[in-house]
Amino acid sequence: MRNLIKYPIVLIFIGILVFACKEKSEDIGPVSDEIRIISLEASFRNIRAWDTTSITVVAEGENLQYYWEANHGDIKGSGTSVKYAAGNCCIGMNIITCRVFNDSGHVEDTIQIRVRHYFEGK
Repeated sequence: MRNLIKYPIVLIFIGILVFACKEKSEDIGPVSDEIRIISLEASFRNIRAWDTTSITVVAEGENLQYYWEANHGDIKGSGTSVKYAAGNCCIGMNIITCRVFNDSGHVEDTIQIRVRHYFEGK
């Protein structure tokens, strides 16, 4: 603890990280009954590391916007369809969340994608 006090730059850096990592979903309002997710589907729910799968959401509502996040791996794209990929560091079940929102609020759904080691057979 004394080392942290000696180095105030470390405390500043930690503070920046905490605020920079704040979840964006707080800005999208309350849960809405005016928006409905009809489906959230992936072209493949079981992929090898470094492969990709397309994930598509179908939703009902006015002036919809979409926010995607994954607990591990990368999401490329935006809107109603994105590509998901994960490396060997993300082996296991990964959760992808899609938040659909507008001025009235938001709804969200998740889908699980299993990522296997690259050298594991199909």
